[in-house]
Amino acid sequence: MDFGLFNTWNALYAGGKVPWDPTYSGGKLLEEEAYLKNYEEIDAVEAMGWDYIWLGGGHFSKQGSMDPQVLMLAAVLAERTSRIKIGSSIHRPMLRLPGETVSERALPHERYAFDNLMLADPLQVAEQVAIVDQVSQGRFIYGPGGRTRGSDERREYFYEFLEVLKQLWTEEHFSGFEGKYYSYPAFYEPYMGIPKPYQKPYPPMLLPVDSQESFVPMGEKGYRIAIGAGSSPHNLRGSAILREDVKSYRKAWMDAGHPGDPTTVVRVPTLVADTKAKADRRTEDLMNLARIYCAGRVAIGSTDAGSAGPDATEEVNLFGTPEEVVDKIHMFREAFSTDEIMFECNWTSSVPRDVVMDTLRCLTDKVIPKFK
Repeated sequence: MDFGLFNTWNALYAGGKVPWDPTYSGGKLLEEEAYLKNYEEIDAVEAMGWDYIWLGGGHFSKQGSMDPQVLMLAAVLAERTSRIKIGSSIHRPMLRLPGETVSERALPHERYAFDNLMLADPLQVAEQVAIVDQVSQGRFIYGPGGRTRGSDERREYFYEFLEVLKQLWTEEHFSGFEGKYYSYPAFYEPYMGIPKPYQKPYPPMLLPVDSQESFVPMGEKGYRIAIGAGSSPHNLRGSAILREDVKSYRKAWMDAGHPGDPTTVVRVPTLVADTKAKADRRTEDLMNLARIYCAGRVAIGSTDAGSAGPDATEEVNLFGTPEEVVDKIHMFREAFSTDEIMFECNWTSSVPRDVVMDTLRCLTDKVIPKFK
């Protein structure tokens, strides 16, 4: 199995307390120090021999995450590292159908982005991804997400966006694209082009899935998927239904005749300590803060935060001793047909940095070797 660190470039506050901690007393956001601490995590997993770094984030939100530009940050980390693979999980191109309004699930910063950001241009995104792949010398995995839950038309729009990217990456001279949502003429002169990716025909793609309607289309189109086990907002239906969704995805993949085994990547909240007493104490502290965090999301308008949230994560997680976590990974491998775990070691951005680093060491020394 392969293993990666999921990192949203977590914020850091003076005093080491997050704003939703009841003991928080107004500590200042320390942006410069946060960069150094996040670099420390990236450097650690590079040195420890992990397989991947996965970057998540979003625009106009800095309370927990400080990563509004995933592709730019991926390029920076590509220069900083030499071995580990780097993936976007996720890059959210701004897609908006004519007359579409923002989802009721959107948080205020997401509403602002939807209402005010210009639409994503696939030509520019193709250029940016190609540059990241070149800088990393083929260590990049492109993970886009289109927020397609509940909309067949938006899903079709998102897939067409990906088709434009693939054509730009694979054609020496862009022959033009005429679709339902995008229309581009061919390049006018032979010298015109975009940078081509290091990996041929283009970087591998990993598409996060959180809507039940997307599992079969993803399988039919042959896209590899990432799923969330236990963590909000990526597992709204519960783990039993998620297992059936994965079966539907695998069947659709094989029925479509795609080669290979349609395995999944599982993102899961993770906290590991070398003794049960320490693991239990740290887990209790984290769950208490996570409940406050998710309650706050509901209070400011997110209807999905309470649908999975702490209760679902309490049932499905990688919290515990190394031995307990090894047993749970075996369960994930069987239940979700996974060959990779995306460890979310700072779930809800509520884990102290020293606890994050201790989890990374425990995983490296006592968990990952059991699967290599």
